[in-house]
Amino acid sequence: MRTLQKILLWGAACGAATLAPVVLAGSAAAPRTLSFTVGSAGQDIAVQPGDRLQFTLNTSAGTGYTWRALEVDPAYLTLIEKRTLQVAPAAGRAPVVGGAGPATVYTYQVVAPLKRGSLSLTTPIFFAQVPPGRAGAVQVQLVQFNLVAR
Repeated sequence: MRTLQKILLWGAACGAATLAPVVLAGSAAAPRTLSFTVGSAGQDIAVQPGDRLQFTLNTSAGTGYTWRALEVDPAYLTLIEKRTLQVAPAAGRAPVVGGAGPATVYTYQVVAPLKRGSLSLTTPIFFAQVPPGRAGAVQVQLVQFNLVAR
């Protein structure tokens, strides 16, 4: 296993993945929308063409840290949407630095089977949490998900 693949999990922040498969009786599995958080990093995700993958990556308020997706293989994945969800503070409370902050949501669509002839492929998706306004070498937090053929 490559060193980069060993850097898997950031904190114990976020819950487990939520999978919502839809299967039609007597036919191939229908495309699904699969949702994941940082807490479910490191797992293999079985996908097929048409599946949508939604990654919700939370940050801490007031820290300036942001999540960035590293390059994905466009032969298999297409970025459909990237958006930021703001977290409203509890009624009557001011936001707290280090408390719940915005989440970055990346949505991808699987565009091709993860196969080459009779071989099944694995393709990773990496996200990096980077600090604000730094130039040069910085320490970043990485999370990885592995896509495998379904």
